[in-house]
Parts: sequence; structure tokens; C-alpha cells
Amino acid sequence: MNKNATLMSHLQNAAIVVLTVTAVLLLIQTPLVGDLAGKTPYELAQDWLAGDTSTDTAVTTDLTELALPVRVVFTNEYARYGLSAITTLDTDFELAGAFFGEALGSATTYEACSGEKLLTALHASSIYLDLEAPTPLEVLSRILGVNDAPESSLLRVTRLVLCPAENGATLYLQDTDQGFFVSRTAISSATLREALASLDGNGTDFAFSLSGEFSQLSPYTLIFSEPPQRYTLSAGNALTDQATFLRLAEFNPHTESGYTDSSGNTIIKEVYGTLRLEPDGSVFYQGADEAEAGSIYYVFAASTGKPTLLEAVAGAQRLAFTLLRDVSGDAELYLSEIDSSNKRFTVSFDYAVGGTPLRFSDGSHAATVTIEDQTITEFFLHCRSYTLSDSPALLLPIRQAAAIADSKYLSAELHVCYDEHGADTVGVGWFAD
Repeated sequence: MNKNATLMSHLQNAAIVVLTVTAVLLLIQTPLVGDLAGKTPYELAQDWLAGDTSTDTAVTTDLTELALPVRVVFTNEYARYGLSAITTLDTDFELAGAFFGEALGSATTYEACSGEKLLTALHASSIYLDLEAPTPLEVLSRILGVNDAPESSLLRVTRLVLCPAENGATLYLQDTDQGFFVSRTAISSATLREALASLDGNGTDFAFSLSGEFSQLSPYTLIFSEPPQRYTLSAGNALTDQATFLRLAEFNPHTESGYTDSSGNTIIKEVYGTLRLEPDGSVFYQGADEAEAGSIYYVFAASTGKPTLLEAVAGAQRLAFTLLRDVSGDAELYLSEIDSSNKRFTVSFDYAVGGTPLRFSDGSHAATVTIEDQTITEFFLHCRSYTLSDSPALLLPIRQAAAIADSKYLSAELHVCYDEHGADTVGVGWFAD
């Protein structure tokens, strides 16, 4: 009797084990409902173990990673050497970047001066730096690796000139709204002259030195006897992996709260915000007024609720780089515009490819980020991917472009940009500013 009872007990235990294992197997194969639809508990556990969280996927950024397109001219006693189609990240910029970084780091008080003084400095030995976009001087300083530049938050610079003087090199700059400024620096004039003297000319000149059609252009327009060869781009929608994008944007990639409207736009609404993903790769976001620390939408500020300009740019850059940098192909991002009022910042970025800036035909930016207090409340993105081809891009000769500009504009400054119309191929053209 005891043997039969023991046998029965063993059989019952075995049955319980089999039923338990069967239940677990059924559970891990059962899809969930609601926002987790389409995922089994096992798959969710895999996602969690793989770090499927927004805080793990947000990138760490630094202002030195912004690829600001620039044009540089070195002038010595005998010739000029010019560079175009480069950014602040290129090795060709290192010499100019080192000099201007040291100049900004050692500049004393900026005093107002006339534009003629800056223009006169270009006639003699000097280094000229032309920025694609007006850039706050403190942001430019950080881009050049200078962390302790004198306070100059009110200045938004479009061009700079560094030239030898009696007591150290002199720095001139132009602010887009406030005019021209000058400052002494700690750079040795002898060192600057030596660096300039070592360079040979390459047929670069300013419009102010030339006659004919060029004389009617902005004196700062650069004329290259052999302009750098640019190539056409193949372009496409970079929003091909929506699940990854949603995860990076801190949205549930398996949500059932999304729908597609009659225009083909995907609308996803969650408690903290709404995303609209359009068929061409455009993305719009509108969100809550407050984000949690660590979120991609949170902007760090040393003073609670009051991010500085640098902190606002850093927060916007973090979002733009997280969502765009790995899918944009050969394109790089640079800071192209920043507006501020009270506790609100609007920060915009654009693409540059092969050192040449890219402009959208509708005047929009690659990314525009709105910050209120310490939260990113809105953003717009052009999720586009660009690949440099082997086909040379056709470009109207500058003499013909100058003749056209003279008939339409007064003292236009000409430069080359990629002209993006949303097609599969992108070419270059002359733009007048």
C-alpha cells in the first residue's frame, strides 16, 4: 500500500512539472495586447536584455563634432592660397583652425571698428575665415576646441581675419547685425608671418581685386582659377527602419496607438508626445512641456530652468545626432541658425557633403529643434541619406554666374551649395547671399 502511494505521488509531481513547463512555453509564445502588441514576453525580455531603451541609444556629443563649412584664404606678400569645400573637421583646416583657435582664446576686449579696416587687412598678409552660417562666437570657440574664450555671447560671426601687427596678431571679425570688431591677440606676428610665407599661391583671389563682372559682386566673394571638383549626390529617404527610429526617439516601436492618414503619413500618439512620419522622410514632433533627466528631450542646464546658449545648442545637437547622424550617409551636420527669446531657443542644423553645404529648395533646415526651459518640445527633421557619386557635378562658370548675379542683386556674395529638391539626384548651383 505504501509503495502504491509513493508511486502515485511521483506520478502527480511529474504531471505538475509537465503542466508547468507547458504553461511557460505557451506563455512565452503568446503575443501581448495593447501597446505591446506583436511581442511575446520572451521577445520583450530579449529586447530589455539587449538594452532596448532610449537612454542607452542616445549619443554623446561635443560641439567639436559639428562640421561647419568654411572657406579659407591665406595671403602672403606674393600670392594667395584658398580653400573651399572643406569643413572645420577636415585636415586641410587644421592650420587655420589652430591659429583662429589661439586667437579666440587669447583675444582681449572686442572694440567696434569700420568695415574698411577688415577689408584693408585682406590686402596684406593675413588668414581669412568665411563661415557658411553666422555662428555665435562662443559656439565657434568651442567648435575650434577653445573652452575658455572671453565672454562674447552677443556676437554672431560670419567672417574673421587674422593679420600680423606690431604687438601680436590682430583679429578682425564681422557680426551679422552689429557690424565689425577688432581685438588684439597673444599670437606671435613672427610665427604667423612664417606660416604664411611657407605657402604657395593657387590662383585664388577676392572679387575686390578683380574688374569686370566681379567688381559688382560682394568684395568678399572668392574667385578660384581652379575651383574644387564637386560630385553629384544620390539621395533617398533615410526613414526605412521606422522601428529603430521610434526606439531612438523614445517611442514604443510596437505600439498600437499609431495610424496612417489619407496622405500616407504615419501618426503615433503617446502620453508624452506625437510624431508624424511623412512618406518623404520628413518627421514632425510635438511633445510635453517637461522631460525627465536622461531623456533625449531633456536639456541639461547648470542653472535650473535656464539653459545657456551653449547648453541649448548641446541639447539640440544630441537629439539631431542621435536621430540623423547614423542614417545620413556621406552628409555631416553643422549648426546653421539659432534664435532665442526669454526661455525659448530654436536651434537649426543643416547638411554638408564633401565640405559643400546643402540647401533645401523650400528654405527649411535638415533639423530644427525648439527648446523651452529644459525640454525639447518640438522638432522637425529631413531624414535623408546622401551618397557621393563618381559623376562630376555640372556648375556654371563663375564669370557667367557673376554676370547673372549683377543683373539681379546688389553686391551679391556668391558661393556653391548642393541644391536639394527632393529628387533622387542632387546637383550643385551658385547661391547669392
